[in-house]
Amino acid sequence: MTLRWPLVGSLLALLAGAGLAALVLAVCGPGEDESATAGRTPTRTAVSRTVTVTRTPKARTPVTTGTPGRTSPTPARAARTATPSSGEPAEETPAPPPPPPPGETPTPGPAPTLGPGQTPLAPTTTPTPHPSTPQATATPTPSALLPDLVLLDMFVSNDRIGVIVGNEGEGELPGGREVGFLVRGVLTETETLAAPLLPGTSVSMVLENQAIYSPELVLAVVDPGNLIAEEDNNNNGMAKQLVPDVALDLGVQGVYRAVDTNRLLVVIRNPTPAPALQVTVVVTVYTGSATEPTTMSTYLLTIEPNGFDTVQVPGVAALPGVHMRVVVEMTEPEDADPGNNVWEGDIS
Repeated sequence: MTLRWPLVGSLLALLAGAGLAALVLAVCGPGEDESATAGRTPTRTAVSRTVTVTRTPKARTPVTTGTPGRTSPTPARAARTATPSSGEPAEETPAPPPPPPPGETPTPGPAPTLGPGQTPLAPTTTPTPHPSTPQATATPTPSALLPDLVLLDMFVSNDRIGVIVGNEGEGELPGGREVGFLVRGVLTETETLAAPLLPGTSVSMVLENQAIYSPELVLAVVDPGNLIAEEDNNNNGMAKQLVPDVALDLGVQGVYRAVDTNRLLVVIRNPTPAPALQVTVVVTVYTGSATEPTTMSTYLLTIEPNGFDTVQVPGVAALPGVHMRVVVEMTEPEDADPGNNVWEGDIS
């Protein structure tokens, strides 16, 4: 075989150039095109599975602050609501806007859009703090002290029953207060205090409508209805034997004729300092020299001390010049002086 040396020399030179180029490339690194290619990430497609995207995030718009011309930084990613059971993508809840810079007033933002079934919430107002004003505290007062009414004694004055009311409590009974009494089992009358009844003091009262004309055991009770607040309501009564101090007497003051009717009028007088309260009086009239009464009438009278009363006698005509005898007798109580109970004379 005959070698052609010129051809061999060309091949050797080509091989030597190629080896030198490979050596330079290994030392200096790849070129610009190779570096760009090396920075890319190849895309791989899975062969055995399929990837399904379930939701697509929505684009957010930056929220503006209260100062015109400024744009607040993009808020951090807001929390997302749970995905509905139906598989629909859940809506994102926007983050609240950042507070405005100090000294600036925030501008109201756009009203939120409500979804189906949502109810707008009422705006909340932050109360403005005010300096507290100290409140006056009522000073507790001790419980009111109560009086305690008792009957200390009973007496008789001009045939009227009197009582002595004492206050054995720690509180006073104000003046002007009305005090009731029960006498002989009957609510009788009410007396008014002229002055306060202080603790440890007493007051005497004469019961104007309670008279006594014969010895009697009298039971009396003060404040029987418990209308006055007291320490003890069980010590308000007492019983005592009483006797009258004045002998009651009624007499004939005069006998007259009623001009228009010719009726017989008899004036009856009470000459004593004691009252005649609801006493029974019988008036008997005799005409001329008759021994049998022409008429007899009964009256229930009340005559004040040293007072008088006039009664009209029915059944007899008082004619001028007619001689009559009139007898006035108090039967209950018994009359103390029968000597002044008869009038006799001619009717004028």
